[in-house]
Amino acid sequence: MKIKEKNRKWITLGVLAVAVCLIIAGIGRGEPSVVLTKATSICLQCIGLD
Repeated sequence: MKIKEKNRKWITLGVLAVAVCLIIAGIGRGEPSVVLTKATSICLQCIGLD
């Protein structure tokens, strides 16, 4: 089953809109600082400084 080009554009825009909403929600919850803290901890453990 082929998706028509018009429908494909709407599906793409819909997925993009959902992704942007989820990114904004994550930023609102303060997730970037949590991810950065965990990444720093893991990196320091990998090289043996922690």
